[in-house]
Amino acid sequence: MRTLIASALVLLACGCGDGSSRPSGADAPPSIPGGPDPIVLRVARTGGVLTAARYPALDSTLWRSAARLPALGHIVGFGADDGYLAAVDTSGAPVRVDLRLGTVSPVRGDTVRTVSSADGGSIFGLMANGEIARFTPSGSDWRMTPPLPAQALYAQADGSLIVAGARNDWVVVWRVRPPQRTVSDSLSFAVGSTEAAIAQALQRTAGSVGDRVFAGAGDRVLAVRVRDLGQALDVDIGDPVQAIAATPSGDRLFVAVAGEAELRVVDRFQEGVTGTIDLPGAVRALRMDPLGRVLLARGNGDSVFVVSLASDDVIGVVRSEWRGDLPLVLPDAAIAITRGADVVFAHPRTLKDMQVVADGARSFWHTLRWNGFRPRAAGLDQPVQFRTSAPRDSADLLPDSLRAPADSAAMPTDSTSPVTVAAQYTVSFAASLDEAQARALAARIRVDGQTPRITTSEREGKTLYRVVLGPFPTRADADRVGKASGQSYWVFGGVP
Repeated sequence: MRTLIASALVLLACGCGDGSSRPSGADAPPSIPGGPDPIVLRVARTGGVLTAARYPALDSTLWRSAARLPALGHIVGFGADDGYLAAVDTSGAPVRVDLRLGTVSPVRGDTVRTVSSADGGSIFGLMANGEIARFTPSGSDWRMTPPLPAQALYAQADGSLIVAGARNDWVVVWRVRPPQRTVSDSLSFAVGSTEAAIAQALQRTAGSVGDRVFAGAGDRVLAVRVRDLGQALDVDIGDPVQAIAATPSGDRLFVAVAGEAELRVVDRFQEGVTGTIDLPGAVRALRMDPLGRVLLARGNGDSVFVVSLASDDVIGVVRSEWRGDLPLVLPDAAIAITRGADVVFAHPRTLKDMQVVADGARSFWHTLRWNGFRPRAAGLDQPVQFRTSAPRDSADLLPDSLRAPADSAAMPTDSTSPVTVAAQYTVSFAASLDEAQARALAARIRVDGQTPRITTSEREGKTLYRVVLGPFPTRADADRVGKASGQSYWVFGGVP
């Protein structure tokens, strides 16, 4: 007994008893999960050259854009297949960045109220006059006037667009399939609120994850299946919905309600509220970690509540300006926050300062996981081409001094050296999840005796069927074929 008492006194004296309640390894440096390269993109908030670094080596720039970007407001979408990044600048105009070529394509000064992109290439925007427009890399734009005022856009991987709007006390959801301008299918929800309140809620809460799109309206959380436009969720929260964030899997939705210091947790399988998370204050906005480890909730002033999604507990509170880019969860789950002119990386479990980036708050930040900045060896099927060339929308946007001849080539010094090959361009007419639909379109197209072929790729566990022609030696050749087809098309560099 004396031995046990003495041991307890020793533990108390060394302070071990206080630390025993902390999770094991709480102070350990965070780690980066495996997978594609963790990339941090940065550009001056006033606009300029976009740079990329492989996290955490932020001082070692591995890529720079060949053209300057305008001041960015927020990122809309990214497509790993083609390397397109879609954004909206601070004036409200869409911007497309080609991360393979380094080119920047503003969308002709158009401003949008709402914007969506599934692949970073095709950008759908809701214009100030109520029209819906699609902007593509080839410049073959599409516009339509919706059957009722639209409030939320959800671009889909198959090229279709799901739209949500309000009519009286109903939420109406419909799908269009460009280049058609007619509604292919629709769904309605009676939510018992005013049209104006529904419209504001749709704009504020619309989001998508996996095979579902979701939004809040009045006291309700709604979700729709993308596959058949069927009702996936209709949950009465009991209070007006302020913000919604979904886990990357889409299994859970975290719902903030107006004026309440808590989050309601909605489970997609149980189709109802399964729990609550108490917070230090009311929530104005939510931001999800791309890997689903933590959730950031915007409180009053500069308060940001950090919630662990492993335990559904509040880790603590950090202070940061809430911007279109920051606070940001980094690849290792560290949290990038603003502190004056600097950016500070906070530890994901202790929230202690890990690193200070001097003047970092003067930059716009974004992270993604992508292997596209890796040079490829000479013997591989599609070597990456690090070169500057005309942007896909207009050759006039890049000065002549930065252009490389389309037929330039460099001989490798050995079989493992990076290699630049002659440029090739492919015409793409459609990307569909329906093989029969893709083959029917291909059968209708014939240019110079050629019929498009069907290529396949996997995206989120589903097969995507692309209708393509080429490759062609120059962009001009590809554009000529695309125009001669009489179909909507876009041109991309390389061979699918």
